[in-house]
Amino acid sequence: MLISPFGVRPSRRNLSALAESVGGAFLLCGIVFALQHRYGFAWADEGLLWYDSQRTSLGGIPIRDYYGYDPGRYYWVSIFFHLLGNNGLYELLIANAAFGAVGLAAVWFGMCASGMRFGWRLTAAVMLAIALGYPRHKVYEQSLSLILTAIVFFALAKPADLKRWLIFGILSGLAAFVGRNSGVYFVGGAVLSGLLLVLTQSPGPHAKPTVIYALGVVLGYSPMLALLVFAPGLWTAFLQSVLFLPHWQLPLPIPFVWRVDIGGLGLIDATQQVAIGIACLFVPIFYVGALVGAAVIKHRTASWSMPMVMTVSACIAGVAFLYQSFDRADFGHIANGFLPAFVAVVSGAVVLLDSWKRRVPATALSIGFAAMMAACWLPYEPAVVFTRARHADPQSVEDVRIDGETFEVFAYQAQTLRTVRQAAERCGVHGSGFLAAPHFPGVYAYLHTKAPFWEMYYLYPRPIEFQTQHVAAIANTRLILLAPDATIDGLERLKLKNTYGILMKDIEARYEPLDVSLPNGFRLYALPGACRPR
Repeated sequence: MLISPFGVRPSRRNLSALAESVGGAFLLCGIVFALQHRYGFAWADEGLLWYDSQRTSLGGIPIRDYYGYDPGRYYWVSIFFHLLGNNGLYELLIANAAFGAVGLAAVWFGMCASGMRFGWRLTAAVMLAIALGYPRHKVYEQSLSLILTAIVFFALAKPADLKRWLIFGILSGLAAFVGRNSGVYFVGGAVLSGLLLVLTQSPGPHAKPTVIYALGVVLGYSPMLALLVFAPGLWTAFLQSVLFLPHWQLPLPIPFVWRVDIGGLGLIDATQQVAIGIACLFVPIFYVGALVGAAVIKHRTASWSMPMVMTVSACIAGVAFLYQSFDRADFGHIANGFLPAFVAVVSGAVVLLDSWKRRVPATALSIGFAAMMAACWLPYEPAVVFTRARHADPQSVEDVRIDGETFEVFAYQAQTLRTVRQAAERCGVHGSGFLAAPHFPGVYAYLHTKAPFWEMYYLYPRPIEFQTQHVAAIANTRLILLAPDATIDGLERLKLKNTYGILMKDIEARYEPLDVSLPNGFRLYALPGACRPR
């Protein structure tokens, strides 16, 4: 018999729920996309996603041929590049929005199956669609956290159904293909789900689901396994990327409310920082409290209502993704793993209202949470960011054309992009011969040029041999964009002179600075004789 992607048999009710969830998710994400896709261009992280997707669509292999995350996301974007006939920033954002809609549709379908009333699930869906708007390049992690919420729900709703554990495993493998961290979180979600079933003495076999789940993981991860086997050199590069992981992320302390400093901030920004501090405390406490409470209820009543199963599932997914949020706890990373909390709180409010008839606590919980998360997210939404910037200083933002589409970016970015394009035309940069450092891979994508070397982020000290290879790779590079004093978290040790000293000495010895005006410490260097006079 046919089954849905979550192991739910077709019926008129399920088909109606599927139509509502898929149609509603793509409608809401489409509205958010239409309202704010044209605002901003993050040429570091978003630029990396764009550049790697471009190269992948042209036949490159991520990790082996250029620095990148796990390749699933790049193949997803490549599909849209080919379907839409262009590989520009606009097409990238369409692909991102579509992936966000997939995650929203999955969890929306779960909310339908839980029996949550339409008003409640629409409320959750609207909040989630807004949250998926920031950060745009991390929508893959956000969407996967919602997919994890949905599959945990369907597994817990009918734990004896082995098909659901097989699908859980397949989705875990696919998640790892998109991002290895997310794959680990999916496995963590499966372990927590199994542990909860054991602790609550739920009926059904426990060994068979484990074996079936493991088989599903292998099946889901098979695209990556095939690449590792058939793409020469990928296995070595993949292993090196795994070994380098401990050196990659720069930790930041969790901004609990008592650590928040609002001195000198305006009302909106101060409110946002306080809200983030409260959310960092509230969300983990809610997860743990709801899971403990649900376990106690299961022991007393021997069953859960479907809304409670959804609450438990969202909490499990949320706990699994907490590391994603708190490893480097700026809001851009916090936002990656907090989306299951929207479902957990809304379904928790439904439990309070429908099962226990606690209208006031349910209303207070849902309204308070919505206000807190709106204060966290809205100031970072691209349309809001640029509306505020334009209001504060109309000269701080400008329109720029990128692959035929108009985007509003910060003025310093517009000036830099225009100057670099003009210099690239003068210096004969056509598809290659350009270098950008330390962390502007989006400029490669903007110029549709190939980076001369594997590295995309020049933020970590590299061995002499690695730098020597880089020097050899730029032997014929004609134009270089540098920001020598750019760094992360204000750390002196991460400036180019300290991370790539040999490369910097080679550039200073062989290249000459161009007499152009650039903002924010940017500099342009050219190979002597490579550029036409202006």
